[in-house]
Amino acid sequence: MMKKILLIGGSSKLGCSLVDKLKSEEYEIHSTFNTKSRFKKETRVQEYQLNLSSAIGQKNFLKKIKFDFDTIVFLSGILKGKNLKNFNSKEMHENMSVNFISQIALLNLILQKQKKSCLTVFLSSISGRRGSFDPVYASAKGAMIAFIKSMSKWNAPKFRFIGLCPGLIKNTRMYKSFNKSRLKKLLKENPNKEFLNSDDLADIIIDVTKPHWRHANGSIIDINGGIF
Repeated sequence: MMKKILLIGGSSKLGCSLVDKLKSEEYEIHSTFNTKSRFKKETRVQEYQLNLSSAIGQKNFLKKIKFDFDTIVFLSGILKGKNLKNFNSKEMHENMSVNFISQIALLNLILQKQKKSCLTVFLSSISGRRGSFDPVYASAKGAMIAFIKSMSKWNAPKFRFIGLCPGLIKNTRMYKSFNKSRLKKLLKENPNKEFLNSDDLADIIIDVTKPHWRHANGSIIDINGGIF
């Protein structure tokens, strides 16, 4: 029997890599996008439009899905790349909403209707572990880590949770926003001397959905080549 997976933010660069990998696995794939569909021609991918920060958008999305997922993966995120003094109040709220609050609000609604057991994988960040030049982004990702720890303790074995904390991912929107000198500095800091790529991270995400990873419930896994 095919397992059923839901990707929140599946139209991202990482989401596309993950869908490509999942097509060779025994998965029925469901994916969300905000403004642009990525998988119109993919017969194995069911897509839904979702404005994650909108309560109405979440409500409309939930009307379209059936709550029998084996795995839920949250990939959504935004990075302003500013220090605190350059944030305005609206940007702070947007950042915290997309990177944390809206994700857990949606998960709460899904789990209330979900009857079968499932694993939720959250994509946190190295920033949530060691801090960042952008403290609002780092705070949202740090809050996610605390959320995962709390949920895994009180909701297993029916609902399990794992957090992945990658470093910079090559060729993503975030990667392309950095200038060459900053990329060079970050690469120098990496003991592996290479950036993580979306294909490798997609393989990691798929692997942690396997049954033997059930013992990693509540784990926060660093994937940064040894930087932290």
